[in-house]
Amino acid sequence: MSAPFDSVSRLEAAKEELEAGRPARGLALLRRSVPSAFAGERDFLIAECLRGQGFFERAARVYEKCLQRPVGRDPDIWIETCLALASVRRSLGQVASARGLLDRGQQAITRFHRGEFKERFALEGALVDRAEGRYAGSLIKLNRFLSKYRRGRDWGGAAFILWATGGARRFSGDLRGAERDFLDSLSCARRARDASGEAYALFGLGGVTRIQGKLQTSRDYYSKAAIRLKGTDDLFGRAYAHCGLANALRQLGERQSARRHYELSHRLYTSLGDKVDLAYVDWGLGKLAFQEGNFSRAEELLRRALKGFAHGKEARGIALSEGALAQLLHARGNAAEAERLFSQAYRHAKTAGLHTHLEIFT
Repeated sequence: MSAPFDSVSRLEAAKEELEAGRPARGLALLRRSVPSAFAGERDFLIAECLRGQGFFERAARVYEKCLQRPVGRDPDIWIETCLALASVRRSLGQVASARGLLDRGQQAITRFHRGEFKERFALEGALVDRAEGRYAGSLIKLNRFLSKYRRGRDWGGAAFILWATGGARRFSGDLRGAERDFLDSLSCARRARDASGEAYALFGLGGVTRIQGKLQTSRDYYSKAAIRLKGTDDLFGRAYAHCGLANALRQLGERQSARRHYELSHRLYTSLGDKVDLAYVDWGLGKLAFQEGNFSRAEELLRRALKGFAHGKEARGIALSEGALAQLLHARGNAAEAERLFSQAYRHAKTAGLHTHLEIFT
C-alpha cells in the first residue's frame, strides 16, 4: 500500500471513529505522520478527537496551529477550524475570543464563497450570546433553529437546541421553562437514539430540579446521566456527572457518598486540565467541609475555588464562592468582611444577569 493511500485510509478511519463516539481510538490512528498534503486535515482531526474527550485547552492549541496555515491552502478546513475553536473558546468562557474567531471565519466564507457554512456560524453566534448572558436574544435565535429542526425531523439537532434553550432559561430564572425544555430535549435525543444527547439533557434536568429543591429527583437524573456515559470517551461528561451527583448528595445529607463523587470528578477534571470546572469541585468540597464544621478547610477550598473561577472569568462560580465565603466569615464572627463579600457576590450575579444569590439548593 502506497504511503498516500495509507494516510488517506487512516484519516478516513479516524473520522469514522470520531463520528461513532470513539475519539480516543480516532486519536490513536492519527499518531503517525502523514505527507504534507494531508497534514492540515490530520491536525484538525487530532484537535477534534481531543475536544471530543474534553481536552479543551489541548484541542485549542492544535486548532491554533491549523489556523497558522494559509487559508487558501484548504479553505474548508480553515473555516471549520475557526468554528470549532470558537466553540472551544465559548466553552472555556472566552467569549470575546470566540466572537473574533467567528468574524475571521465569516470573512473567509465571503472570500471563498462558502455559503454552506453560514447557518452553522449563525448557530454558534447564538450560543456565544447565551454564554455571554444575553439570554433573551439567544432564545429568539435558538428557537428559529429549533423550528427548522423540528420541521426537518432532525431530532438530534432539536435535542441540542432544547438543551441550549433550557440552560438559557435556567440561568435567566425561568426554572419551569428550563425543566420543560430539558424534558423535550431528552425526548428528542431518545428519538434520535443519541445517548450523549440524553446524558446532557439529564444534566440539565439534574441541575434545574436541584435548584427547585427536588433533591431526590436531581440525584436520579444525574445517576442516569452517569450510566449513559460510563465507559465512554467523554471524560468531561463523566466528570460533570460525578460533580452534579455529588452536589445533589451533599444537599441530601449523604456526605460520604458526595465526597466520593467529588473526588472522582476531581481526578477527571484534573486529567483534562479543566481549571474552571475543577473550581466547581473545590467549591462543592468547601461547602461540604462547611456543613461538617471544618471551617479552616472550608475557607481554604472556597478561596481556591474563587481563584479558579476568577482565572476563568466564570461569573456564576465567582458569585457562588463569594457568597459561600461571606456566610463562612459571618459564622466565624467577621461580619464586616462577610457583608463586603456578600455585596460583591450580589453585584457579580446581577451584572451577569444571574440569580445565583437566590439559589438555596445549589
